[in-house]
Amino acid sequence: MLHVITVHLKSKIPSDIPGQVIDPVKGIWRTADGWAEGSFLSSMKRMSQALEVRRLIDQILEDDPDARIVVAGDFNAEPEEVPVLAICGNVEDTNNGALAARVLVPIEHSIPNEARYTHFHHGRGRMIDHMLVTRNLLAHYRGSEIHNEILHDDSLAFATDTKYPESDHAPVVATFDFD
Repeated sequence: MLHVITVHLKSKIPSDIPGQVIDPVKGIWRTADGWAEGSFLSSMKRMSQALEVRRLIDQILEDDPDARIVVAGDFNAEPEEVPVLAICGNVEDTNNGALAARVLVPIEHSIPNEARYTHFHHGRGRMIDHMLVTRNLLAHYRGSEIHNEILHDDSLAFATDTKYPESDHAPVVATFDFD
């Protein structure tokens, strides 16, 4: 059995703070502290969602220590950010070697650095979509690709849904062989 958990964690767009948003379409805030509070709330929502995913992973592994698990989707967080790290459950973070079998591995590490991005913002590629797998799946893993060839910068003047109706995230594709 293969457990596939798809995620779409809260974006980094600041959560609404009543009375603080002058123009919600353009994202114009009344005060910097209002924007900061909205950003804080968004990060807390994203982190609480990541915690629930980690709890689900641990529950599956508690019932079946050999379970095969894939967690994939839009994490809205880069690899070194806490939501991704929380879901991975790295031994380096927990300082508990007994948890090594519960670590999830990001498959994007097999993609060259220059191509390792799924979103383009302010002229910079960001890896915010991930596929994390249990170690027992690595023996079956054959490779992955990120199809980011036509991503446009979503922060520029041309970044409108009418001009670019396709997703502003590149798909992450992985190949596994279970023969």
